[in-house]
Amino acid sequence: MFKNKISKIKLWIKANISPKRYEHIRGVAQTSRKLAIRYGLSPDQAELAGWLHDCAKELPKSEMLDWIKKGFSRLDTAEKKIPALWHSHAGASIAFHQWKIKDRQILEAIRCHTLGSPTMSPLAQIVFVGDFIEPGRRFDGVVMARAIAKKDLNQAVLIKCFMTISHLLSQNMKIHGRLLETWNSFLRHQNEK
Repeated sequence: MFKNKISKIKLWIKANISPKRYEHIRGVAQTSRKLAIRYGLSPDQAELAGWLHDCAKELPKSEMLDWIKKGFSRLDTAEKKIPALWHSHAGASIAFHQWKIKDRQILEAIRCHTLGSPTMSPLAQIVFVGDFIEPGRRFDGVVMARAIAKKDLNQAVLIKCFMTISHLLSQNMKIHGRLLETWNSFLRHQNEK
C-alpha cells in the first residue's frame, strides 16, 4: 500500500514543486526513512510523511488558506501572522483530502514539522529532525546535528529547537510559542533521563 502511494505522490510532487524544493523533499523523505529504521519505527510511514511535509510550501497563500479551511487543524493567532508556517497545516489537509491518508501519526508529522509540538509522537519527531538535517542542508552545526540524530532523537529535537530559535533571534524575527513549548518539553524529557 505505502509503496504504491509513495510512487504516485513522488510523481505529483515532481510535477507541482520547483526542482530545488523537490530535492529538499526527497532528502527529508530519505532521511526520515533512515531515522525511522534507526529508532525502530515504520520506515514507510516516515518516508510518506517526508514526501508530503512540504507539499503545500509553494502554493499561493489563498490556496493554502483554502486547504487549511478544509482541514482538521486551525491556525492559531500567532500563525495567522506568520504565513511561512501555513504550509504545514495545508500539507496535512492535502494528505488527508487529496491522498486519503487517515493515519493520525503521519498527519501529525506533516503538521508538526516546522514548530514541533510538546507532545509530538516519535514519528513526528523524526520528520521534524529529518527536515533539519537532510543532505541538502548546509549551515554551521548541521554535521553535529546529524551525528546527534543518529544517537539520541530527543537531543536532536532539542538541537533543532535551539538552532532555530538562535537563528530567529539573530534575524530579529518572531518566535512562535509552540517552538518554545517544544523546547521546554523536550528539555524536561532530557533532564529526566
